Amino acid sequence: MSRNSLFWAVSLLIVIISYISCVRSANEEGPSGKKVLAILDDLRIKSTHSTFFRNIEDRGYQITYHAATDKSVPFQKYGEFLYNHLILFAPSAKDLAGIKPDDVLSFIDAGNNVILAASSSLSDSVREIASQCNVEFDEEDSYVIDHTHYDASDRDGDHTLIVASQYDPAATSVIVGTDKVSELAPVLFRGVGQDIEEDSPVVYSILSGYPTTYSHTLLEPIEDTVHVAGTKTSLVTLLYARNDARVAIAGSLEMFSDKFFNSPVQMWTPDNKGKKFDRSGNEVFTSKLAQWVFQERGILRVTNIKHHRVGETTPPETYTIKEDIIYSAQIEEWNGKKWIPYVSKNVYLEFQMLDPYVRTELKANENGIYTSQFKLPDIYGIFTFRLVHNRKGYSLLNDIVRVPVRPFRHNQYERFIYSAYPYYASSLSMLTGLFIFSWVFLYHRETKPVAR
Repeated sequence: MSRNSLFWAVSLLIVIISYISCVRSANEEGPSGKKVLAILDDLRIKSTHSTFFRNIEDRGYQITYHAATDKSVPFQKYGEFLYNHLILFAPSAKDLAGIKPDDVLSFIDAGNNVILAASSSLSDSVREIASQCNVEFDEEDSYVIDHTHYDASDRDGDHTLIVASQYDPAATSVIVGTDKVSELAPVLFRGVGQDIEEDSPVVYSILSGYPTTYSHTLLEPIEDTVHVAGTKTSLVTLLYARNDARVAIAGSLEMFSDKFFNSPVQMWTPDNKGKKFDRSGNEVFTSKLAQWVFQERGILRVTNIKHHRVGETTPPETYTIKEDIIYSAQIEEWNGKKWIPYVSKNVYLEFQMLDPYVRTELKANENGIYTSQFKLPDIYGIFTFRLVHNRKGYSLLNDIVRVPVRPFRHNQYERFIYSAYPYYASSLSMLTGLFIFSWVFLYHRETKPVAR
């Protein structure tokens, strides 16, 4: 073999190996990357919240730490962001290491993920970021207060150490990891209250207050209405953007700390017999929350979309009105390591032009393959198969396939239909009348009178 041939063979082998390694790396990493930027109020937070960061690093993430006072933090280059995830643990910082609120919003618009933690001391930058995510924090120096659901250690305090266990039932299994939240240790929370500014299908509270909870400053008596109260008081708010970006906004920075992770929990009761837990549920909750935000869980995708006439296996170039067709698609869920079948109810298929003409529920088997059989409407044009699934905690599925539907050809219409019998009878009667008239006209002679 010549040197030139050997060179090209080795080059081709290197390209093939590089491609295989890239594909394998992409499959291992899942839908999102592993680069994380953490902006901290003070670098001491790295040690006081070490367990939270270590749990993230143990899952293969590379965290770059910067203090909010740093001025030369590389965030993007040539219009591309250098990180996949952003952790903002700098609630009181006026300058987030040179990163402006608009940069954070652009980061989210690019499909990246953010964890933001607040406190009773909030800067305008953090408030603006939260406001753009449809979340409004309470005023400066305010706390979430509950004189009923507080930790026993805060009995003689201001009752700001809340024992929280009010999860959103629709999203608990996906984000928290179980439906049996009563078996989990409650979460310790001390921080500022949030209010979701307006109803939105993509913004909701995963952890909220009790009916006795309210948010107010400790320095002033309550003379007027409070900012937010009751179960509307959001402690941790989630945003799932339509571009698959995820944002978690927590009203407490302390809930991520080692101190709260290792603290025992016992809700105060008059008889001091409330159930006691040796450790709070903060570590489990925040770890599951980070997994969800970093798109390790709750990610869905649609594959193997097929549609064809009943009795056939391949899709035609054009459908005809009133045909019976079969639609099928496979839905898979990312479990953090690989794609597995996703089996659920309430997955719908719409066959629409401007408006849906057919809406039917898809039935799933154990392999996550959803199928439906239906008859096309008596309308022709360009139609759309639209698979729709919107469930809290999961990514939005809205897959579209367009197909043309034509009317019958001239030789496809039904002949001698019952509704046309009166017209057939009238035609035959006209022909019969014409025949009789012609016969009479041609063969009937007038008799002439005989002359006398």
